[in-house]
Amino acid sequence: MNWTELSIVVNHEVEPLVTDILENYGSNGVVIEDSNDLINQPADKFGEIYELKQEDYPEKGVRLKAYFNELKFDDSLRSKIMTAVTNLENIDSTVLNFSEQTIAEVDWENEWKNYFHPFRASEKFTIVPSWEQYTKEDDSEKCIELDPGMAFGTGDHPTTSMCLKAIETYVDPDNSVIDVGTGSGILSIASHLLGVKRIKALDIDELAVNVAKENFAKNHCEDAIEAVPGNLLKNETEKFDIVIANILAHIIEDMIEDAYNTLNKDGYFITSGIIEEKHKQILNQMENVGFDIKSVNHDNGWVCIVGQKVSE
Repeated sequence: MNWTELSIVVNHEVEPLVTDILENYGSNGVVIEDSNDLINQPADKFGEIYELKQEDYPEKGVRLKAYFNELKFDDSLRSKIMTAVTNLENIDSTVLNFSEQTIAEVDWENEWKNYFHPFRASEKFTIVPSWEQYTKEDDSEKCIELDPGMAFGTGDHPTTSMCLKAIETYVDPDNSVIDVGTGSGILSIASHLLGVKRIKALDIDELAVNVAKENFAKNHCEDAIEAVPGNLLKNETEKFDIVIANILAHIIEDMIEDAYNTLNKDGYFITSGIIEEKHKQILNQMENVGFDIKSVNHDNGWVCIVGQKVSE
Protein backbone atom coordinates (compact mmCIF):
# COMPACT_ATOMS: atom_id res chain seq x y z
CA MET A 1 0.00 0.00 0.00
CA ASN A 2 1.26 3.49 -0.87
CA TRP A 3 0.69 6.82 0.86
CA THR A 4 0.00 10.28 -0.53
CA GLU A 5 2.04 13.08 1.02
CA LEU A 6 0.09 16.32 0.73
CA SER A 7 2.31 19.36 1.32
CA ILE A 8 0.73 22.75 2.09
CA VAL A 9 2.67 25.95 2.76
CA VAL A 10 0.69 28.55 4.74
CA ASN A 11 1.27 31.66 6.85
CA HIS A 12 1.96 31.12 10.56
CA GLU A 13 -1.38 32.54 11.75
CA VAL A 14 -3.42 29.71 10.23
CA GLU A 15 -1.10 26.74 10.94
CA PRO A 16 -3.22 25.30 13.81
CA LEU A 17 -6.40 25.67 11.73
CA VAL A 18 -4.85 23.91 8.73
CA THR A 19 -3.49 21.13 10.95
CA ASP A 20 -7.00 20.71 12.35
CA ILE A 21 -8.46 20.52 8.82
CA LEU A 22 -5.94 17.86 7.76
CA GLU A 23 -6.59 15.74 10.84
CA ASN A 24 -10.35 16.12 10.48
CA TYR A 25 -10.08 14.77 6.94
CA GLY A 26 -8.20 11.69 8.11
CA SER A 27 -4.49 12.44 7.88
CA ASN A 28 -2.30 9.79 9.48
CA GLY A 29 0.12 12.28 11.00
CA VAL A 30 1.24 15.81 10.16
CA VAL A 31 4.86 16.96 9.85
CA ILE A 32 5.42 20.67 10.58
CA GLU A 33 8.34 22.50 8.95
CA ASP A 34 8.42 26.04 10.37
CA SER A 35 10.67 28.62 8.68
CA ASN A 36 11.07 30.34 12.08
CA ASP A 37 12.95 27.29 13.36
CA LEU A 38 15.85 28.33 11.15
CA ILE A 39 15.97 31.68 12.95
CA ASN A 40 15.48 30.34 16.47
CA GLN A 41 18.29 27.93 17.20
CA PRO A 42 16.97 24.39 17.84
CA ALA A 43 19.08 24.01 20.99
CA ASP A 44 16.59 26.36 22.66
CA LYS A 45 13.60 24.20 21.79
CA PHE A 46 13.26 21.41 24.37
CA GLY A 47 16.96 20.67 23.99
CA GLU A 48 16.75 19.23 20.49
CA ILE A 49 20.18 17.93 19.54
CA TYR A 50 20.20 17.94 15.76
CA GLU A 51 21.16 20.49 13.13
CA LEU A 52 18.41 21.87 10.91
CA LYS A 53 18.95 21.97 7.15
CA GLN A 54 17.75 25.08 5.33
CA GLU A 55 16.63 23.11 2.29
CA ASP A 56 14.12 21.21 4.47
CA TYR A 57 12.15 24.38 5.27
CA PRO A 58 10.04 26.87 3.30
CA GLU A 59 11.40 30.36 2.66
CA LYS A 60 8.58 31.79 4.76
CA GLY A 61 5.55 30.49 6.59
CA VAL A 62 4.99 26.88 7.61
CA ARG A 63 4.99 23.75 5.47
CA LEU A 64 2.55 21.08 6.66
CA LYS A 65 3.03 17.57 5.30
CA ALA A 66 0.04 15.29 5.78
CA TYR A 67 -0.10 11.59 4.96
CA PHE A 68 -3.15 9.81 3.54
CA ASN A 69 -3.85 6.25 2.49
CA GLU A 70 -3.53 6.35 -1.30
CA LEU A 71 -6.77 4.40 -1.70
CA LYS A 72 -8.72 7.04 0.26
CA PHE A 73 -7.07 10.17 -1.14
CA ASP A 74 -9.20 10.82 -4.24
CA ASP A 75 -10.16 13.96 -6.18
CA SER A 76 -13.12 14.61 -3.90
CA LEU A 77 -11.01 14.56 -0.71
CA ARG A 78 -8.30 16.67 -2.34
CA SER A 79 -10.89 19.26 -3.40
CA LYS A 80 -12.50 19.41 0.05
CA ILE A 81 -9.15 20.01 1.76
CA MET A 82 -8.05 22.66 -0.73
CA THR A 83 -11.39 24.46 -0.46
CA ALA A 84 -11.34 24.41 3.35
CA VAL A 85 -7.79 25.79 3.49
CA THR A 86 -8.27 28.39 0.75
CA ASN A 87 -11.42 29.73 2.43
CA LEU A 88 -9.79 30.35 5.82
CA GLU A 89 -10.34 33.96 6.87
CA ASN A 90 -6.69 34.86 7.51
CA ILE A 91 -5.04 32.78 4.79
CA ASP A 92 -2.24 34.59 2.93
CA SER A 93 -2.63 33.72 -0.75
CA THR A 94 0.92 34.93 -1.47
CA VAL A 95 2.30 32.17 0.79
CA LEU A 96 -0.24 29.42 0.08
CA ASN A 97 1.05 26.51 -1.97
CA PHE A 98 -0.15 22.93 -2.53
CA SER A 99 1.90 19.97 -3.76
CA GLU A 100 1.79 16.20 -3.35
CA GLN A 101 3.79 13.06 -3.97
CA THR A 102 3.35 9.31 -3.53
CA ILE A 103 5.40 7.53 -0.88
CA ALA A 104 5.75 3.76 -0.94
CA GLU A 105 4.91 1.86 2.25
CA VAL A 106 8.54 0.71 2.55
CA ASP A 107 9.71 4.35 2.47
CA TRP A 108 7.46 5.53 5.31
CA GLU A 109 9.86 4.68 8.11
CA ASN A 110 12.72 6.40 6.31
CA GLU A 111 10.53 9.45 5.68
CA TRP A 112 9.91 9.80 9.43
CA LYS A 113 13.61 9.37 10.17
CA ASN A 114 14.28 12.61 8.27
CA TYR A 115 12.28 14.56 10.85
CA PHE A 116 12.45 12.59 14.08
CA HIS A 117 15.52 12.90 16.33
CA PRO A 118 16.11 12.68 20.10
CA PHE A 119 14.79 15.71 21.98
CA ARG A 120 13.78 16.77 25.49
CA ALA A 121 9.99 17.04 25.35
CA SER A 122 9.54 18.18 28.95
CA GLU A 123 11.46 18.51 32.20
CA LYS A 124 11.58 14.75 32.79
CA PHE A 125 10.91 13.10 29.43
CA THR A 126 13.22 12.71 26.45
CA ILE A 127 11.91 11.11 23.27
CA VAL A 128 14.38 8.81 21.53
CA PRO A 129 13.73 7.26 18.08
CA SER A 130 14.22 3.51 18.17
CA TRP A 131 16.88 3.72 15.46
CA GLU A 132 19.16 6.18 17.31
CA GLN A 133 21.55 5.82 20.24
CA TYR A 134 21.18 8.26 23.12
CA THR A 135 22.92 8.78 26.46
CA LYS A 136 20.97 10.26 29.37
CA GLU A 137 22.04 13.70 30.57
CA ASP A 138 21.27 12.81 34.19
CA ASP A 139 19.69 10.05 36.29
CA SER A 140 16.36 11.87 36.60
CA GLU A 141 15.84 11.92 32.83
CA LYS A 142 13.24 9.42 31.62
CA CYS A 143 13.66 8.21 28.04
CA ILE A 144 10.76 7.07 25.86
CA GLU A 145 11.91 4.94 22.93
CA LEU A 146 9.54 5.47 20.05
CA ASP A 147 8.86 4.37 16.51
CA PRO A 148 5.85 6.39 15.32
CA GLY A 149 4.99 4.15 12.37
CA MET A 150 1.70 5.40 10.94
CA ALA A 151 0.38 6.57 14.33
CA PHE A 152 0.29 10.20 15.41
CA GLY A 153 2.29 11.20 18.45
CA THR A 154 6.05 11.68 18.46
CA GLY A 155 6.15 14.18 21.32
CA ASP A 156 7.36 17.14 19.29
CA HIS A 157 3.87 18.47 18.60
CA PRO A 158 2.80 21.11 21.17
CA THR A 159 -0.27 19.11 22.18
CA THR A 160 1.79 16.04 23.08
CA SER A 161 4.54 17.97 24.88
CA MET A 162 1.93 19.86 26.92
CA CYS A 163 0.30 16.55 27.88
CA LEU A 164 3.67 15.19 28.97
CA LYS A 165 4.18 18.24 31.19
CA ALA A 166 0.69 17.79 32.65
CA ILE A 167 1.41 14.11 33.34
CA GLU A 168 4.56 15.17 35.23
CA THR A 169 2.46 17.53 37.34
CA TYR A 170 -0.72 15.57 38.04
CA VAL A 171 0.02 11.83 37.74
CA ASP A 172 1.22 9.93 40.84
CA PRO A 173 2.53 6.33 40.93
CA ASP A 174 -0.53 5.10 42.83
CA ASN A 175 -2.95 6.48 40.21
CA SER A 176 -4.75 4.45 37.57
CA VAL A 177 -4.66 5.91 34.04
CA ILE A 178 -6.73 5.52 30.88
CA ASP A 179 -5.23 6.99 27.69
CA VAL A 180 -7.95 7.68 25.12
CA GLY A 181 -6.72 7.88 21.51
CA THR A 182 -3.32 6.53 22.49
CA GLY A 183 -1.80 6.82 18.99
CA SER A 184 1.87 5.87 19.32
CA GLY A 185 1.35 5.10 23.02
CA ILE A 186 3.69 7.87 24.17
CA LEU A 187 1.49 9.15 27.01
CA SER A 188 0.87 5.66 28.38
CA ILE A 189 4.62 4.98 28.35
CA ALA A 190 5.23 8.26 30.19
CA SER A 191 2.71 7.24 32.87
CA HIS A 192 4.45 3.87 33.22
CA LEU A 193 7.84 5.54 33.65
CA LEU A 194 6.38 7.54 36.54
CA GLY A 195 5.52 4.29 38.28
CA VAL A 196 1.81 3.92 37.44
CA LYS A 197 0.74 0.27 37.73
CA ARG A 198 -2.72 0.31 36.10
CA ILE A 199 -2.76 1.77 32.57
CA LYS A 200 -5.30 1.19 29.80
CA ALA A 201 -4.61 2.51 26.29
CA LEU A 202 -7.51 2.89 23.84
CA ASP A 203 -7.65 3.81 20.17
CA ILE A 204 -10.42 3.45 17.61
CA ASP A 205 -7.75 2.71 14.98
CA GLU A 206 -6.45 -0.86 15.24
CA LEU A 207 -3.29 0.15 13.38
CA ALA A 208 -2.55 2.66 16.15
CA VAL A 209 -3.16 -0.02 18.79
CA ASN A 210 -0.64 -2.30 17.06
CA VAL A 211 1.93 0.52 16.81
CA ALA A 212 1.37 1.34 20.48
CA LYS A 213 1.93 -2.30 21.45
CA GLU A 214 5.20 -2.33 19.51
CA ASN A 215 6.32 0.82 21.33
CA PHE A 216 5.30 -0.67 24.69
CA ALA A 217 7.55 -3.64 23.89
CA LYS A 218 10.43 -1.31 23.00
CA ASN A 219 10.03 0.30 26.43
CA HIS A 220 9.68 -3.03 28.25
CA CYS A 221 6.16 -2.30 29.46
CA GLU A 222 4.02 -4.43 27.14
CA ASP A 223 2.82 -6.50 30.11
CA ALA A 224 2.12 -3.41 32.22
CA ILE A 225 -0.24 -1.62 29.79
CA GLU A 226 -3.53 -2.95 28.47
CA ALA A 227 -3.86 -1.83 24.83
CA VAL A 228 -7.21 -2.42 23.14
CA PRO A 229 -9.38 -0.95 20.37
CA GLY A 230 -12.09 1.27 21.79
CA ASN A 231 -14.54 3.99 20.80
CA LEU A 232 -13.68 6.74 23.29
CA LEU A 233 -15.21 5.94 26.70
CA LYS A 234 -18.66 4.87 25.54
CA ASN A 235 -18.39 1.28 26.79
CA GLU A 236 -16.02 1.89 29.69
CA THR A 237 -17.24 0.62 33.06
CA GLU A 238 -13.98 0.75 35.07
CA LYS A 239 -13.17 3.88 37.09
CA PHE A 240 -9.79 5.64 36.78
CA ASP A 241 -7.90 8.37 38.63
CA ILE A 242 -6.61 9.96 35.41
CA VAL A 243 -8.23 10.28 31.98
CA ILE A 244 -5.89 11.48 29.22
CA ALA A 245 -7.18 12.49 25.78
CA ASN A 246 -4.89 14.12 23.23
CA ILE A 247 -7.31 14.14 20.32
CA LEU A 248 -9.29 16.61 18.21
CA ALA A 249 -11.49 19.24 19.87
CA HIS A 250 -14.76 18.11 18.32
CA ILE A 251 -14.12 14.57 19.60
CA ILE A 252 -13.24 15.85 23.07
CA GLU A 253 -16.58 17.67 23.14
CA ASP A 254 -18.35 14.34 22.70
CA MET A 255 -16.53 12.66 25.60
CA ILE A 256 -16.36 15.30 28.35
CA GLU A 257 -19.34 13.91 30.27
CA ASP A 258 -18.08 10.34 29.83
CA ALA A 259 -14.65 11.43 31.09
CA TYR A 260 -16.25 12.91 34.20
CA ASN A 261 -18.23 9.73 34.84
CA THR A 262 -15.15 7.53 34.29
CA LEU A 263 -13.08 9.41 36.88
CA ASN A 264 -12.84 8.64 40.57
CA LYS A 265 -13.48 11.57 42.91
CA ASP A 266 -10.54 14.03 42.86
CA GLY A 267 -9.33 12.50 39.57
CA TYR A 268 -7.94 14.57 36.70
CA PHE A 269 -8.95 14.92 33.05
CA ILE A 270 -5.89 15.91 30.98
CA THR A 271 -6.89 16.91 27.48
CA SER A 272 -5.25 18.54 24.48
CA GLY A 273 -5.48 18.63 20.69
CA ILE A 274 -7.56 21.80 21.12
CA ILE A 275 -6.99 24.81 18.88
CA GLU A 276 -7.18 28.29 20.41
CA GLU A 277 -10.44 29.11 18.67
CA LYS A 278 -12.25 26.22 20.37
CA HIS A 279 -10.72 26.16 23.83
CA LYS A 280 -13.25 28.46 25.53
CA GLN A 281 -16.07 26.27 24.28
CA ILE A 282 -14.32 23.19 25.72
CA LEU A 283 -13.66 25.03 29.00
CA ASN A 284 -17.31 26.03 29.35
CA GLN A 285 -18.49 22.50 28.65
CA MET A 286 -16.05 21.02 31.19
CA GLU A 287 -17.19 23.49 33.86
CA ASN A 288 -20.86 22.81 33.09
CA VAL A 289 -20.29 19.08 33.59
CA GLY A 290 -18.68 19.76 36.98
CA PHE A 291 -14.92 19.95 36.40
CA ASP A 292 -12.82 22.34 38.47
CA ILE A 293 -10.33 23.75 35.96
CA LYS A 294 -6.79 23.41 37.35
CA SER A 295 -4.68 24.64 34.43
CA VAL A 296 -4.96 26.00 30.89
CA ASN A 297 -1.72 26.06 28.91
CA HIS A 298 -1.13 27.54 25.46
CA ASP A 299 1.60 26.68 22.96
CA ASN A 300 1.81 27.84 19.36
CA GLY A 301 -1.94 28.01 18.79
CA TRP A 302 -2.78 24.84 20.75
CA VAL A 303 -4.27 24.44 24.23
CA CYS A 304 -4.02 21.82 26.99
CA ILE A 305 -6.66 21.85 29.74
CA VAL A 306 -6.62 19.97 33.06
CA GLY A 307 -9.83 19.62 35.04
CA GLN A 308 -10.47 17.88 38.37
CA LYS A 309 -13.57 15.97 39.40
CA VAL A 310 -14.27 17.42 42.84
CA SER A 311 -17.49 15.58 43.67
CA GLU A 312 -19.36 12.42 42.74
